[in-house]
Amino acid sequence: MIAMVHKFNDQMTSRILIRFISVLLLSVLTSYLISPIWGTSYKILHTGFELFCILIALSSFFIVWYVSKIHNVHLILGFGFLGVGILDVLHIFFWQGLGLYPHGYYDLSTRYWLAGRFFEALFLLLSTTLISRSIGRFTGLAMTIYLSVLIGIMFLYTPDVFPILLTPQGLTPTKIIVEYLIISVFVLFIYRLLKGYLRETIIVKEYLLLAVLLAIPAELCFTVFSTITDFYNVLGHVLKIVYYYFFMRAIFESHLVFPYERLQRSEEQFHKVFQYSPVSKTILTIKDSRFIDVNDMWLQTTGYTREEVIGRTVVDLKFYPLDTVKKKQIEFVSENKICQNQKYLFQTNNGLLREGLFSTQLITLQGEPCILMAMIDITDQIRNENELLRLDRLNLIGQMAAGIGHEVRNPMTTVRGFLQILGEKKECVKYQDYFSIMIEELDRANSIITDFLSLSSNKPSNVQVQNLNKIIDDLYPLLQADALNAENCILWVRQPIMDLKIDKNEIHQLILNLVRNGMEAMEKGGQVTIKTFTDGEETVLSIKDQGTGFNPEVLDKIGTPFLTTKEKGTGLGLATCYSIAERNNARIEVDTSSKGTTIFVRFKTAS
Repeated sequence: MIAMVHKFNDQMTSRILIRFISVLLLSVLTSYLISPIWGTSYKILHTGFELFCILIALSSFFIVWYVSKIHNVHLILGFGFLGVGILDVLHIFFWQGLGLYPHGYYDLSTRYWLAGRFFEALFLLLSTTLISRSIGRFTGLAMTIYLSVLIGIMFLYTPDVFPILLTPQGLTPTKIIVEYLIISVFVLFIYRLLKGYLRETIIVKEYLLLAVLLAIPAELCFTVFSTITDFYNVLGHVLKIVYYYFFMRAIFESHLVFPYERLQRSEEQFHKVFQYSPVSKTILTIKDSRFIDVNDMWLQTTGYTREEVIGRTVVDLKFYPLDTVKKKQIEFVSENKICQNQKYLFQTNNGLLREGLFSTQLITLQGEPCILMAMIDITDQIRNENELLRLDRLNLIGQMAAGIGHEVRNPMTTVRGFLQILGEKKECVKYQDYFSIMIEELDRANSIITDFLSLSSNKPSNVQVQNLNKIIDDLYPLLQADALNAENCILWVRQPIMDLKIDKNEIHQLILNLVRNGMEAMEKGGQVTIKTFTDGEETVLSIKDQGTGFNPEVLDKIGTPFLTTKEKGTGLGLATCYSIAERNNARIEVDTSSKGTTIFVRFKTAS
């Protein structure tokens, strides 16, 4: 890692040195070409150069000032350029060559110029300190304007207090010393920049380093020129424009390009987190519950397309049932309340009702209050939990049945035997009818216990390879007879299916129970349809009736022992079917409506 850093630093240093030498040579060549013109038009050129630098300085300040409203960036460089711009304006205004101020003289103008350079170097150095991250917007602005105005007033009204910097004969030692002091501040800034005291990107640091490296020879030029038309004076002003340009590039990269790229990365990250989240998410307006955006998982869960959703409201889509919409207006779309993991029903594109776990968070988009809503579809989870609870209840009841079934049967058998003996005695003939009823009820109780014992998961079974079509063929005459007695009919639709590892006797009982349930659910003249087919890796037995279907509250508890809708039912028929299906490696699904009910028994195909 250290070797990589050294390698990167070496590459950066080489790149900067090459650019520095190239720009310096180009500046020397430009100054050489300008020198003849400068001698005759130095007032225009000097003023133009200075105005251009002032424009760059003030533009840099406004960039920093504006961006600081959006991003938390340090303002110290912006304040430095503001001060430089003000002092350079004073330098031009009081420059004798321009003649704007009648009492102006070269030494006064030079003082403002040097003050601007010192301001520039000092604020660069301050940008590498903690002050740059702690100074406030308006505090820094007030201090910068105050210092600039104070310097301007002091130089103007107390000229004798300060030493002479420039005379008609040339530079004074004081002016040269101040220039070298400014250069030393620049060098100190370079040292702190290379040590990493300035928190900026590599590109910004390169521009700043290149600007300061060019500022040093520019300041040196202003220590050796003899007259205003001297070549070194021309080179110094050309270099000043060039390094001001690099300062502006650094400001532009730091406060416009980099924040924009960071915003782009942030938006890209948010887009990926939002769109590809495994949780269904949507953004709605609080005002009218209008969809602003939805992610891919939301579309996959609900079955809608993006074009069908964006710009429409939840009412337009009928996304929530009416009772949920009323609650949603209170709990979902509210500026004062958010919800966490609340259960509500929602409706998919094909009209199916599903249950979701909703959470909301208040957000603001382009000044408009909105809701970020996360939804987890828990329909299958709840269904599986209910199925597990049902199986647990069946298992518990089965264990109870296995434990007490035989113990109950033994005394019942004894009572039945004594009733038969008593019924044969002459003195009890007159009670024969009572004995018959009692025996019938005991037989009925024994039948219930038999069904009860069928719920036991530990019940021994005789699993063999069987063909479901063959089992139904054997049962079909009995099923037809039951249908004729009930004045109904049976339709048997078969398809070629694979053999299964099942218990033939238990499957007999399962089919009989389901078909008889179907016939009992219909009016006279109805039809029960039996089908067998293959669905993927499953062999499916479906039994469809033409009854009125199950009520929702019954459907949720279907298969629960002793739950029945019949007047004389025991509630063990379907419970027994569920137990048989579980023991034969199958599962039962129910599809019900007002036009009838279809029971699907899905067997895993034998391998």
